[in-house]
Amino acid sequence: MDSFAEPWIPGRERDNTRSEQLAKVLQGVALTSLVTFAAQLPVLIAPELAAGASGPVLLASRSPPDFVMAVHRVDTLLAPYVRLITFVGSALFVSIYVINFIRFLKDFDTFTKMMERFHLPCPRVMAAGGLLFMSAGSAFYLTGIPIWMLLGTVLLLMFLIASTFFGHYKPWKQSNDLNHFFMMLKNIGMCGHCLATAGFELSQTGAVPDADTVGRSLHEMLEACWASFRPCSWILQSSGMVLFTAPFLFSCLHYTMDINQLVGMIREPGLGRCTARRCALLVVMLLLVSSFLYMSGVAILVELGALGFLSFLLVSTYFSHLKPYLQSGEKIHYLHIQKNLSLAGGCVMVLGVAISEGGRS
Repeated sequence: MDSFAEPWIPGRERDNTRSEQLAKVLQGVALTSLVTFAAQLPVLIAPELAAGASGPVLLASRSPPDFVMAVHRVDTLLAPYVRLITFVGSALFVSIYVINFIRFLKDFDTFTKMMERFHLPCPRVMAAGGLLFMSAGSAFYLTGIPIWMLLGTVLLLMFLIASTFFGHYKPWKQSNDLNHFFMMLKNIGMCGHCLATAGFELSQTGAVPDADTVGRSLHEMLEACWASFRPCSWILQSSGMVLFTAPFLFSCLHYTMDINQLVGMIREPGLGRCTARRCALLVVMLLLVSSFLYMSGVAILVELGALGFLSFLLVSTYFSHLKPYLQSGEKIHYLHIQKNLSLAGGCVMVLGVAISEGGRS
């Protein structure tokens, strides 16, 4: 039942023409754009939902006192554990970088050969740079200090973009290997989380200090540098949310067009057809509604959307990757588990920030 196990893939059928593949991609982009626009309607129709909000992500501080009150009470109870929740999310998100850093550090020659296959100049230097970006980016990201977390986010994002292009996009275009598209789809979501994190942390920076740099510490210089990008925080947050949600919406579109495929996947554990069909409809609705809530920009709704994504990721990862991996030991399932856990970590981070906002409201 994992749309990340077998999402809709352009080029799945070998005899598909490029125009047909492009048409399907455009359908996914159109659905993403439509949901992005529709997600903003609650704020436009009822501005009181986002009273005090100054941006699209996690900035709403007041909510109407109806259904939100129940969630607000839960947020208040969880408020003392916000730091722990956020740190766990950060650790899960960077876990894939840490694991790969350790793996390639132990087998540096293999990493160098990968750079050679990508036809990059100075492959050993490029491999060393990749290790530096993964290690330093993860370390800075885990500090939780906005100034250094921004630096870590930039390093991880740069590595992620390069690895997606050379490691997955180019091979997918050449061979139509489905596994490369699976990885590329998830990397897009991870890039989105990096952008959203950068946008949120930029919004927390202070005013730009004086232009005089004499006697400044490195921390102060970084703070001045990031503060100059603060006007772009809204754009980064918005684009990050869209990119993070896009893989879920693409999968939702695929299963909406071919619900029987999802029903067949759900029936594998032995469920009846009627029950499996209901579960399939529930999965499609969960993906669509969670995407809508996540991109609404209202803190309480973003929290619910992230919770929906997290629930889907945990269940789908267990049934579609963890169980098959324990049974067969196939490496591809292990790689999918890593990326799904990273995406789940992004959801946990969003929950932590949303809970802190809800607890203060």
